[in-house]
Amino acid sequence: MSARSRRPRPSLERRGAGIGAGLGLALALLASATAAQTCDPVLTEGSQVVRIIYNPFAVGPSPGALDLGLENRGEAPCDLRLSFTDAADVEATDITLGGVGIRFRPRESSGVQAADVQKGVFQYLLAPGVRGVAQLDAVVVHEAVADAGEYGVDLRLLVKDVDGRILIAPIPVRLTLQSTPRAQLNLAGAAGAFGAGSSVEVVDFGEAATGATRRIYVQVRANALSTLSIKSEHGGVMHRVEQVENATVVPYGLELDGQSVDLSAPWEREVDPPRTLAGVSLPMIFTLGEIKGQMGGRYEDVITLDVYPK
Repeated sequence: MSARSRRPRPSLERRGAGIGAGLGLALALLASATAAQTCDPVLTEGSQVVRIIYNPFAVGPSPGALDLGLENRGEAPCDLRLSFTDAADVEATDITLGGVGIRFRPRESSGVQAADVQKGVFQYLLAPGVRGVAQLDAVVVHEAVADAGEYGVDLRLLVKDVDGRILIAPIPVRLTLQSTPRAQLNLAGAAGAFGAGSSVEVVDFGEAATGATRRIYVQVRANALSTLSIKSEHGGVMHRVEQVENATVVPYGLELDGQSVDLSAPWEREVDPPRTLAGVSLPMIFTLGEIKGQMGGRYEDVITLDVYPK
């Protein structure tokens, strides 16, 4: 009689438990690896207001600054795409406020770059665990003489990944253009655009003669209804420069754009030039009065012209 010892076979229940444990461990490792590759951008600042203070007569209007604070809380770099839409969810690349064309551009050395292919889309790379500031400027690309006042539009800034998925809730951005009241005056010997001719500071009649005339032009440009004022130092007469006892005077008359100007007191007139850089050119005519029996010598009067927006 012989006997054999047999090795016990593992139960199915035990084998099943082993398989289950192995699957659980594999899934846990897979989830951990996926999380390590995630970009997780977070906005560190709320809604934005971008304001442009606009002077249509200045050279190179100042831009409006947009500084977007972001933090990447993930463990992978964030290759972000920034773009704007309006309230109707329409792509906003070229914006017009008060006739003034505006466009967003990356600020120099800000780390933001314009996308090569997509107009109005900006790239911003944010390393893992880093806080950064994406900096854009709203710049004037088409100047115009906007009426004085404030113009604005509500935009939404979208933050997406390279596949177009929105990573952060749309960020409200209010873009405003503040056109401050401005008026300028220039004197020229002939009608023309501002800066094209020499300014006139002295109107010289030379040898005095009754009824002699001289003409200049008063150029005015403004972005609002304005007031033009004229004041004569001597009340509409020219005094002898070399002062002597019982000195005589030389009378003269003044006409602006066909309207007689009373120089016995400060004189004012409303002007509302077209909203252009050229503005309006108003002829100003000086006419000498009667020249009879005045002392010999040089005679002068000083006229002050001013313009200011209402």
